[in-house]
Amino acid sequence: MIERNLEEGCGCPVKEKLRPLMKEYIATTRALHLWFHGAHHVTRGTGFIGDHVGLYGEIYQKVQEDIDAVIEKSISILEDESIACPASITSMAGEILSEYPSPSQHTSLAISAHGKTLMSAYIDFLEDTHKKIKSIDAMTLGLEDLIAGTCNQYENYVYMLQQREKSDLEN
Repeated sequence: MIERNLEEGCGCPVKEKLRPLMKEYIATTRALHLWFHGAHHVTRGTGFIGDHVGLYGEIYQKVQEDIDAVIEKSISILEDESIACPASITSMAGEILSEYPSPSQHTSLAISAHGKTLMSAYIDFLEDTHKKIKSIDAMTLGLEDLIAGTCNQYENYVYMLQQREKSDLEN
């Protein structure tokens, strides 16, 4: 059996370099989940049922599945359950969320526009994280597949949010 050694590197164990990247990946994904779950709760207007269930409901439920996968993969790769500490994850997610407008007290147009901005920023974050993990030679095939699959699905969500935004702008 061939064993991948994530401890090799330039004087610094790879897992030590990978840990903060995975921690940020988890927290950023949790922030995305919390924001879209919030959008699901506060959406209103003529498109309410479609937005509530078909747009924000679909997005937050998918992100919930993804946060589970990211945490489990992190525990597996790092061999460290402390990466799943809910207090740490929630604290970091709160810091990330503070950089974006809340979905509450906004029009359906504003919610979709902010959601599109947030989702696009998340895709950019994933692309940057992918590059960083590859640069420290810590990318596993499964992790790469998770990141790529997420980007693929979330690009579709950007499209859906873009179309929702256009419907309110009547374009």
